[in-house]
Amino acid sequence: MSEPVLRRRRRSWLLALCLPALSTLPIPAVAFEPADVILHQPGSLPLVVTAPHDGDLPLGLTPTRTRGTQVRDLGTGVLAEQVAKRLEARLGQRPCLVVARFSRRFVDANRPEADALESDIALPAYRAYHAAVASCVARARAQHPQGALLVDVHGQGQVPDVLFRGTRAGLTTQALLARHGPAALQGPESLIGQLAARGYIVHPAVGTDSLREDPRYAGGYTVFTYGSQHPDGIDAIQLEFGAQQRRSPQLTDDVADALLVFLTRHGYLPKP
Repeated sequence: MSEPVLRRRRRSWLLALCLPALSTLPIPAVAFEPADVILHQPGSLPLVVTAPHDGDLPLGLTPTRTRGTQVRDLGTGVLAEQVAKRLEARLGQRPCLVVARFSRRFVDANRPEADALESDIALPAYRAYHAAVASCVARARAQHPQGALLVDVHGQGQVPDVLFRGTRAGLTTQALLARHGPAALQGPESLIGQLAARGYIVHPAVGTDSLREDPRYAGGYTVFTYGSQHPDGIDAIQLEFGAQQRRSPQLTDDVADALLVFLTRHGYLPKP
């Protein structure tokens, strides 16, 4: 047997002996900066816009969650960003914007911490997201004692042509209801009323007497945590846009227009 062949065989035997030992060594987590996996743009309007479910970035070597929904709300992050830009172009001021860039497969930012993730590797991303939202809410309260609004942007595919409102049956908009009554949530000048006037099917229907909402989309962790039922909260509305609605090229302008009318007519913004 030639010397080169013998050397190759010796290397193979050594590798075979070492592999079991190597396989027991811990695999280091790939580091990530929490600031790199969220988009946080401070603003001065009495409006906070959040989008927790449109990210696609991994979080180091975080394993995929085994419980809970992992579906991406495609287009909602872009919608939130574009609405913020439209409002800035029209008003000269921006809403505070927080968008999760990390994938829902690893973290669900619209859940309590105990349910949002299954690996501590992902914890800094979750906490950075909510620290940004809390910062936006605190600043909006301080700058706008007359009231401020958080809109949490989501997407759903079960009823593709319907937009669902979620406020825990008005709980998370307690301050708004105290000022203006139920019409502020479901009358013609409400946020869903303005979107219905622009051709969108909405639930609850405009003019409905009851504040009851579809239990699937009645308002998640974000609106409940930062809503105006809390002394340090602001009015908070979850919007679940149907998949068909999210494909409309007019959606960004329609949402920006609806928000502008709603904010002005309900005292968040001064009337021109």
